[in-house]
Amino acid sequence: MARIAILLSDRCHPKECQWECQAYCPPVRMGQECIVEGPTGQPIISETLCIGCGICVHKCPFDAIKILNTPEAAETEIVHRYGYNGFRLYRLPEPPEKGITGLLGPNGTGKSTALRILAGVEVPNLGAYDRPPSWEPVLARFRGTSLHRHLTRLAQGTVRAAVKPQYIDLLGDDRRTVEEYVEGEPARVRRALEAVELSEQRTRSLAQLSGGELQLAAIARTIAQDADFYLFDEPSSYLDIVHRLKVARLLRALGEQHGVLVVEHDLALLDYLADQAHLLYGEPAAFGVIGRALPMRTAINTYLSGYLKEENVRFRKEPVRFVSHPPKPPAGRAPLVEFPALRKEFPGFVLDVAPGTLVKGETVGVVGPNGTGKTTFVRMLAGVEPPTAGQPPSGVTVSYKPQYLKAGARTSLRERGEALAADPAFDARLFERELVPGLHLDEVLDVALPDLSGGELQRAAVALTLARTATLYLLDEPSAYLDADERMAMARLIRRQVERTATSALVVDHDVYFLDLASDALMVFGRGSSRGEGRGEGPMPLRDGMNRLLAATDVTFRRDAETLRPRINRPGSVLDREQRSKGEYYYEPTP
Repeated sequence: MARIAILLSDRCHPKECQWECQAYCPPVRMGQECIVEGPTGQPIISETLCIGCGICVHKCPFDAIKILNTPEAAETEIVHRYGYNGFRLYRLPEPPEKGITGLLGPNGTGKSTALRILAGVEVPNLGAYDRPPSWEPVLARFRGTSLHRHLTRLAQGTVRAAVKPQYIDLLGDDRRTVEEYVEGEPARVRRALEAVELSEQRTRSLAQLSGGELQLAAIARTIAQDADFYLFDEPSSYLDIVHRLKVARLLRALGEQHGVLVVEHDLALLDYLADQAHLLYGEPAAFGVIGRALPMRTAINTYLSGYLKEENVRFRKEPVRFVSHPPKPPAGRAPLVEFPALRKEFPGFVLDVAPGTLVKGETVGVVGPNGTGKTTFVRMLAGVEPPTAGQPPSGVTVSYKPQYLKAGARTSLRERGEALAADPAFDARLFERELVPGLHLDEVLDVALPDLSGGELQRAAVALTLARTATLYLLDEPSAYLDADERMAMARLIRRQVERTATSALVVDHDVYFLDLASDALMVFGRGSSRGEGRGEGPMPLRDGMNRLLAATDVTFRRDAETLRPRINRPGSVLDREQRSKGEYYYEPTP
């Protein structure tokens, strides 16, 4: 194992501390230059002299230092490195000639870096961060490997790569029309827009589109290009379950003719999409190691177990376990909140929600296509949106996390928690001892909220929401921006918290794995007799709700025999035909 020292430069503020990292470092106190001031004014930590005591890690007031051991991967396997104490990526995935290969791993472990390298956007420096990178040493390093041919074509400029970027939020500031943005040969542009169902929006400005429509526009732009190799970085973000499956079918068709590489955190979607996957493990923002390609089922089961036996590496303390959710006995389901029929009228859209009952200790998933009223329903229960007809239940205390988050003032999460501690409804002890560690927020407690990433801000908002004492918790798309690990950890925490406090929660989300782990029941939203009508029904048992949703989506799921995780059946397969004949779109194994 090699010891590496990582300095998170965006968190390091040497003018606002006493250089505790240097003052308390044992080698420094013995006269060795283990920690010195660098040219930028920030410290440089010598990995050679570091003894791995971890004192600087604990003394740094900004949690800006990580001292880690890299499992198995040797220094000779470094593909790219950002600075002396910066992130380093070990190995590269193998781009397929045809078919789809997935990349699966936590945020911050180098997936997007690997995509940029394989697309030719960035030349790997092989760890030599202090000199301009060139292709000659790269080709020499990979000579004799399956990657050599692809890298040679990149160096020669003969590979045409089309990349769908990870972040599509910035497109919202673009004043071009959809048709202008999805540039290319007119016939290809037309076919691409038809494939993602954006033909009617082709003359609209990107600034007028929703997040899901921006994602579809970015996908259309990518597939409209005449390329040899296609790379998609998180293509399901902002999309509802219906559009996720449509995009999956579109990419599978693309993979029949071309090589496709996909980064995706929706495990059910990735399982359906890809033929094989590379697992990434490591420490976010510190290092990432890309494992060998595994068949898709094996890759996800290995990811859930947390042990990569091919490399003898354990990257998860506890395996992720799914259950088949047998219905709870009626005697144990005490009603907690009853809501009447609710109606909300907008110009061009009307939402009707049937009456329902929420019971103690149950988390209810809220599912359905975008634009059918899920967020409007949650906002009505939260008192944010007054209904046109019907009255939300009175005497119910609500804690609400909205769909779209704003960081607000430049305060840290710790300061926000301390300010809320004076509120009797805020459980500071729960916040500090369970929610912060459970959602892995320890390292960002002192970072200003506007400086947090999308996933960090999402986890912080969920922690603050669950820390409030309430009868009903309303969480609108809590898995947005999270990687697969973070989604599963949050799902388990939400469910555990609701059961422990005998409260109830409504969770709007599109990730089937997240919903399967978190939910006891479902509310299903769909369209009425026209596109301008939305209707919500439930809660109903999880199996019944998923059957109703998936029947409308025209897809069947089964449970994996080894892990019980949901898996999408291939259209026309034996299981697919058998389950359709039984009306079992979301199959539960017999106990």
